[in-house]
Amino acid sequence: MAGRTETWLVAAGLVLGGCGSEVAVEPEAVPLASQAQKEQAYDPGAGWNLVWQDDFGGTGLNAANWNVLTSNHDPVTNNCNFGTGELEFPRAQNVTVSGGKLILTAERTTDGPYDSRCAGYGPRSFYSGRIHTKGKVERRYGKLVASIKVPSGYGMWPAFWTLGANISNVGWPASGEIDILEWHSNEPSWMKVATHSSNGVQHWGSGANRGYSLADAFHIYEVEWAADRMVFKLDNQVRANADFFHNDPAFQQSHYILLNLALGGNWYNNTSPAAVDLPLGQRKTMEVEWVRWYQAGSSSGVSLANPGFEADMSGWSTWSPNGTEAADFSETYNGGHSGSYHLSHWTNATPFEVWTFQAVSGLASGNYKVRAWVRKGGSFELARIQAKTCGSCAPAFTELGTYGAWTLVESPAISVTGGYLELGFHTRATTGNGANFIHMDDVELVRL
Repeated sequence: MAGRTETWLVAAGLVLGGCGSEVAVEPEAVPLASQAQKEQAYDPGAGWNLVWQDDFGGTGLNAANWNVLTSNHDPVTNNCNFGTGELEFPRAQNVTVSGGKLILTAERTTDGPYDSRCAGYGPRSFYSGRIHTKGKVERRYGKLVASIKVPSGYGMWPAFWTLGANISNVGWPASGEIDILEWHSNEPSWMKVATHSSNGVQHWGSGANRGYSLADAFHIYEVEWAADRMVFKLDNQVRANADFFHNDPAFQQSHYILLNLALGGNWYNNTSPAAVDLPLGQRKTMEVEWVRWYQAGSSSGVSLANPGFEADMSGWSTWSPNGTEAADFSETYNGGHSGSYHLSHWTNATPFEVWTFQAVSGLASGNYKVRAWVRKGGSFELARIQAKTCGSCAPAFTELGTYGAWTLVESPAISVTGGYLELGFHTRATTGNGANFIHMDDVELVRL
């Protein structure tokens, strides 16, 4: 969905379009009566745990999860019209929550809104809604799924997708992008999917055909994302024509979620605003019933001691090479993810290094991960959730990012053959800064 020109994948005798290019296939007439006009339940299958969700309850968007764009300039990617020449101007008024659904509303306007940073592109012709989870919900791998109803009509470009969390530093496409749903009016029965990166196969596209128009009814859109492959599905039944196999670093890091209702742009050959099927005074909506992120694995059957740090530091040990063990402690400051307490790694502007860990023995042989909820601000030379099979063994670790809200993170898989595992958090700050902190809570050991 970010700025690019899509390539094409030819599969099963069909030309499949992705984002950023006009689709050359003539649409077939699709009877609307054949559609299932109701929301759908979803079963992820055995071995999947729900680790994050937003069911859009209440009367407003959950600010702990989502950021709302209010301009056609994106401050995260630092581009105008989202790199694809889109015709909409996002604003908060067009993002609402009602009846247990997120509603992104598009409408034509004669106001001519534009951002001064994008003055050279001229005013926009439509208002619409665009939200993302950057800095709030950023995860790697798993099954990312949403129940979405897209609007029909020429020029509609609804999308459910992700970008790599490092995009502000490395730019697009080096950050990586996963397009789980893009819909084009010329092929209304297709869920278009794509990936983008700057390594190996740079631009890949496929899709899943439902056999009737996806518009104006709820459908389930998902990607199952692993370290070497992505599998895209529609309604948990129709698999995309091809799976995506990769070893790209862009897809070995955390991504954030985007939901938006775009209009026009380069996927519609930069059509004129007048050609878009949205008359003045009418509205079209993209509705989202829920978004869920699942992770593979199940409880290891091992109960960790004091996983929420409610009993001070009981059950946990601390190692430090320089006498700074006191930099890790249990506290109530700023609240826990659950309960009152959480673990903190922090000092008042002095350098430190600590490894807070719990030793577990008697484990059955197999592959395991460590999961925990984390908040983090500032920068550190080293900040990890990790696991290792002996005190001197090399750890399997994930570097912790910056998380303004509680975020579920996990270590990579580690093979346990001797029944023993040390798991926890390792932090090092060689320059003291009292504004730098890490909070950790609700630690879990899972077996894959």
